[in-house]
Amino acid sequence: MPPGYPSLDAPWTAPAKQKKAKPVAPAAVEPAPSTPAPAPTPTPVAESAAPEPSAAAAPTQAAPPLQPRIRKSEVSVSGDFFLGQGNVTLPFGFSLANALNPLVPGGGLHGTVNKADRTSDYYGATISYSYGAAWFLDLAYAHGSSSGNVPVSLSSSSLFETLNSSFSINDDWYQAYIRYTFPSLRGKRLSAYLRAGISYVQARLTDAAPIPAFGVYSETDRTDDLLGNIGFGVFYSLYASRHVRLGVQVEGEGFYGRRSQNITESFVNDFGLVLSPVSINNDLYGGIGRGAVRFEYRLGHTGAFKLFADGGMQGRFDMISYPSGLGSFNEMLWGPYIKAGLRYAF
Repeated sequence: MPPGYPSLDAPWTAPAKQKKAKPVAPAAVEPAPSTPAPAPTPTPVAESAAPEPSAAAAPTQAAPPLQPRIRKSEVSVSGDFFLGQGNVTLPFGFSLANALNPLVPGGGLHGTVNKADRTSDYYGATISYSYGAAWFLDLAYAHGSSSGNVPVSLSSSSLFETLNSSFSINDDWYQAYIRYTFPSLRGKRLSAYLRAGISYVQARLTDAAPIPAFGVYSETDRTDDLLGNIGFGVFYSLYASRHVRLGVQVEGEGFYGRRSQNITESFVNDFGLVLSPVSINNDLYGGIGRGAVRFEYRLGHTGAFKLFADGGMQGRFDMISYPSGLGSFNEMLWGPYIKAGLRYAF
C-alpha cells in the first residue's frame, strides 16, 4: 500500500553559531622626537631593483564561506510488504437466484452475503517526485493475494444446503496522490504532511464447493473499485546526527467510493451449467491507519542520497453496503508491514 512521507531535505542538526570577531585596538603611535633627526645620506639604487614590500602591508580579507547548494527537486523509489489477517465479505447465489427463480414454484431464491476469515499478503512499489520540497506527486502500485474458507448459503430454500468452500482473491491497486508538506517544518524535530488522491482497484474472487448430486459449485466475482482518498502524516524525530536520523511516523487516511461487481456462478461436473452473470453495485467507505519506526541514513558529504526504512503495523477498515435490502457489512485487515527505499535530491 502506497505509504507517503514528507521530504526533509534540510540539515538534521542545527549549524554551529559563528563567533563574532573581537575588535582590535589600533596600535599606539610613538610621538615624534623633539629634535629633528639628521637627513640620511642618499644611497644610489639600481634602476632595475624592484621596490621591497612594505612591512606594514594590510592583511588580506578571508574568503566568504561557501553557501550550501539548494536542491529543488527530489525523486524517491521504495518497495513495501504487508502481511495481513482479518475478514472479508463474499456474495453468493445472485446469478443462481436470477436464473432459477422463474423455474422454482413460488421463487424464494435470493443472493446472500457471508463473512469469512482470511490471510493476505501485499507487495508493492511507490515512486515520488517533488519540485520545491513542498508539493509531491506519488504514484503507487500494490498486488495482494488472500485465501480462506467460508460456508456458502446459496439461498434460504432447502433446495441447496449450506456448503463448505475455499476461496482466493487477487487484487491490484493503482493509486495517485498529491502530497503537501509544510516547508516551515522542514528539518525540524516535528514535521507533517497532507495528501489527497484517487485509487482504482481490480479484484478477482474464485470460490468452489462440492454439492452432493449436483457436482461442483463454483463462482467467479470480478470487482472494480473507484475511491477518493484524503489523509495526513506526522513524523517526530527521536535522534538525529549529520548522517543518521531515527523517529516515529503516524499516518491516517479516509476513503469513499463505488464498487461494481460482476458475478458468475456455475455447476460444472454433472450439468455443465453456466449461469448468466449478474452485476451488483456497492457503496464503500472506511479508513487506513499506520504506525511505524523510521530509520534514515544520508550518504556522502552532500546528503543528496538518502536511504530509509520503515517497520510497523497497518490496519484497514471497510463498510460495504449491498443491494436488495441485505444491509451493510464491515471488513477488517491488519498486520505488520515494512517499507524501504532511496531518495535523491538534485
